[in-house]
Amino acid sequence: MAAPIALLVVADESRWALALFIAAGATDGLDGWLAKRFHWQSQLGGWLDPLADKALVLAACIALALHGDLPYWLLALIIVRDALIVGGAVAFHFNFAPLHAAPTLIGKLTTATLLLLVVTLLWRNVAAGVPAGLVHGLVYLSTAMLIASGADYVRRWSDKARRLYQQKSSHPEKRP
Repeated sequence: MAAPIALLVVADESRWALALFIAAGATDGLDGWLAKRFHWQSQLGGWLDPLADKALVLAACIALALHGDLPYWLLALIIVRDALIVGGAVAFHFNFAPLHAAPTLIGKLTTATLLLLVVTLLWRNVAAGVPAGLVHGLVYLSTAMLIASGADYVRRWSDKARRLYQQKSSHPEKRP
């Protein structure tokens, strides 16, 4: 639903965009609950679910920035953090060891903060009366969370890579 939501935001159809965004969140939550409840989890699903979440949030944020609701500097920070996380995961996976997607608590809180910001901005476009202080507070909270979680992911992967490199160099393969 990322593309339809983004198109609706840009077309100034925030009521429909908000409805689809909430529906996407609800179905994602149901999907996650079902996967855990019935043990339908897979490595592929572990990768695709967070990527789909990122695509949805990123598409909504791009559209909200184009619509004039989200500061471009915050959009740039979101893009840089996501590129850092995805690029770091791919680099780790191919250079060190298979990486199993395991979002951290701070990563989940960052996503929740961004989702709340998106819903608040969409709601502000649907109905007047959303306090400006709430929007500004969520923008700055999202900024802090993006920076903290980006730094946390870099630190975690760097530590894992360093440990694997040290293990590998302390146990060189025997040569014939």
